[in-house]
Amino acid sequence: MNQEERFFEKDLLLIGAGHTHCIFIKMWAMKKNPSVRVTLINPDPVASYTGMLPSLIADRISKLEAQINLFKLCRSIEARLVLDDVKRIDKENSFVECSSGRKLFFDAISVNVGSNSIPPIYGLNKYGVSMRPLVKFEEKWREFLQKSVGSEKTAKIILIGGGIASTELAFSMKIALNKTGRHNSKIIIIEMDKVLKDLTAFQRNFLKKKLASENVEIREFSPVKKVLTNSVLLEDGVRILSDFTVSCVGALPNPLSINSGLENNEGFFLVDKTLKIKNFINGFAVGDCSDFPSSFIRKSGVYAVRQAPTLHQNILHFFNNQKLKEFSPQKDHLKLLVYKNNEAIFLRNGLAFSGKIFWKLKNYIDRKFINDFSKLGQTQMEISKDNHRNNREVLCGGCGSKVGNSILETSLKKISKNKRSTNIVSEIGDDAAILKFGSTYQTLTTDHLRAFTTDPWLLSRVTAIHSLGDIWAMGSIPKIALSTIIMPDSSESVQSRTMEEIIEGARSVFEKEKVSIVGGHTSLGSELIIGFSIGGLSNKKPIMVNGAKDGDLLILTKPLGSGVMLAGEMRSMSEGKDLEHLFIEMSRPQGEIAKILRSYSNAMTDITGFGLAGHLYNICRQSKLSARIMIDKIPVYNGVRDLISSGVRSSIFNENMKYAKYMFFENNKKSEILFDPQTAGPFLATVPERKIHSLVKKAQDLNAKCEVIGEIKKGKASIEVV
Repeated sequence: MNQEERFFEKDLLLIGAGHTHCIFIKMWAMKKNPSVRVTLINPDPVASYTGMLPSLIADRISKLEAQINLFKLCRSIEARLVLDDVKRIDKENSFVECSSGRKLFFDAISVNVGSNSIPPIYGLNKYGVSMRPLVKFEEKWREFLQKSVGSEKTAKIILIGGGIASTELAFSMKIALNKTGRHNSKIIIIEMDKVLKDLTAFQRNFLKKKLASENVEIREFSPVKKVLTNSVLLEDGVRILSDFTVSCVGALPNPLSINSGLENNEGFFLVDKTLKIKNFINGFAVGDCSDFPSSFIRKSGVYAVRQAPTLHQNILHFFNNQKLKEFSPQKDHLKLLVYKNNEAIFLRNGLAFSGKIFWKLKNYIDRKFINDFSKLGQTQMEISKDNHRNNREVLCGGCGSKVGNSILETSLKKISKNKRSTNIVSEIGDDAAILKFGSTYQTLTTDHLRAFTTDPWLLSRVTAIHSLGDIWAMGSIPKIALSTIIMPDSSESVQSRTMEEIIEGARSVFEKEKVSIVGGHTSLGSELIIGFSIGGLSNKKPIMVNGAKDGDLLILTKPLGSGVMLAGEMRSMSEGKDLEHLFIEMSRPQGEIAKILRSYSNAMTDITGFGLAGHLYNICRQSKLSARIMIDKIPVYNGVRDLISSGVRSSIFNENMKYAKYMFFENNKKSEILFDPQTAGPFLATVPERKIHSLVKKAQDLNAKCEVIGEIKKGKASIEVV
């Protein structure tokens, strides 16, 4: 559906990116209620598929092969993705409160936050690691493996919990350890009760023999008392050495239900057979965090997957005021466990087998599950291209959607011929307008961004930082802000909620910078656009772009590549973790580093739509000097080089390439990053060489960076790239 055709009336919040919600989104892409705005809230930008974790631990697949990119998934249904953690659900007032302090309102909500696996064992949080969440566990395991490479010491690993999860994890760890040459590694499974008690006697004995053949020891009826730095202490006083201790206990409750005062059974959301939370008319809960009324259902990814069709149908029925359907779980299901030598173990109906054919079956099922999600992003991109006018490339958001500099310069030349007030100090081409009244300098600027994210709070926060950049870059102190907001038409309640998120996002920046929002203007349009006009004051002449001196070194305060990354996200090609890091950097205010640079810089600008090449050339032209930059010294966001190699470019890239006529390339490799437009980009400053050491030290004290990327030289306005 085109943005012009959307009219949202209700809000559905999906809390957590568990298996049920991921499949729900896939189903929503095929059949949805177009009047419902969907928002997924999850602390991580990726969701790990439980079924592939053992293969990942065994190093049979890569991390990306086992993960679902939530940016890509949400784009497939034009849903909002909010990277945050929900701490409390307010049932009475229909909103959730996040760790960041944000509030998001809903007309219906579904919870799929999984469960914990950290039992109340002394020292486990500090000296051990839990299998959940899967992303963090895999990172810890990878760190342990890297430390093990080349070591002759026998690795000792303890797995607390004696279920199927610990059994398969033991097999997977042995495969990975054997690859590093540590064939004598010892794994011990410790269980306070009987191991594998949910299986039949035949299956249990089958797995015990397989574990013994892989040098995996089992200790039943052995409760753990403490987890120490390099050992585990049992209740009976026995101390067992351990280099890596993992909690694989069964599902333990997530605190969300208790914190929210909702119906629960020992911390698990109490639901009826329609998956609705009891006594919560517009609330659902699925997966491991819920307590389903059945004696045989287990906390398993299989049941979570199979709840998705019922949840999908019931959400549609809820918004249409129709009768809800009951979920009917099956009593047994196929289990395929990773085993050695490209084999897997088959468990079903009380039987157990092992063989390579079962590994092929498991690998096929797992890869199909993940690949189906990857296809969603490709389909959405094809639809976007088909819907786009004149078959042109999809227009980027952020600074990638700006008008080209050649068009802008033609228009500005006409303005520059107008009679100027004697109070105007700045020239056309400076970052902001400068007015002088007595001994006081006033700086004024305005900027807006076309939406590059479906999260209005994040867009507003980044736009505020982006707009402040011009004031900061001139060494001025921002004081006031006026807002300009264009919102897509929607119901009154959705409009109100969106506006509140926008204001809160801006406030999260302006209040800390002591900037007052004094007014603004709002209107309706086909898409979300947010802008701010900023006014600042200074008691001394602001820093201009014409102040660079021969011998100055060029300083950069952030990586480059936001334009490429955002273009990649629109094409469902940017990786989730890379986008998360990008948004963290874009959301980081630069007021503190600007205060330091104010005392060191001869010239300064913030790199935005015209890329590093355009903004640096402007400094050279205004200062009547040339520049020399070292391409390998320029910091770049993770994933950018791969996207450029794949042909991803921002909308304004070709226009920015026109600056190449003022450039000389001794080293043409990697130079395309110089023409990438930046949103909330870095400062580019020229600093005398004698001041560099002191500047870098002060920046480090702020946990900020000042990278030296080149120098200013005598010569005709031009840029040499080496």
